[in-house]
Amino acid sequence: MTKLLNNVMTMSNLKNAVDLVRLAQQLNVDIPAVLDVISDSGGGSASLRTLGTVITPHLQGLMRKDIEHFADAVRAQGFDPEELRRRALAGADGLVKAVALATAPGHAA
Repeated sequence: MTKLLNNVMTMSNLKNAVDLVRLAQQLNVDIPAVLDVISDSGGGSASLRTLGTVITPHLQGLMRKDIEHFADAVRAQGFDPEELRRRALAGADGLVKAVALATAPGHAA
């Protein structure tokens, strides 16, 4: 259960990173530079550092599978996992595009 909770926490945190990258793109700022600064500041996290790596659709599929294992395990204990499940799925679903934006040449503003 601890491993499943860790996975859902990681993927939920990825949703924050995905949202940040999308907003940075809309603001037309240099996304890699923003991520470098934030990674060395209070907003830095392992999830944010993930955006500087290569994420394949296969890995994204494994993340989705892990989230469903988490949800099934929580339901089996009589609890409702839906809020975390939805946020974690949103993090996994947005990850490939966010990584592409984070590793592309910047949009200096």
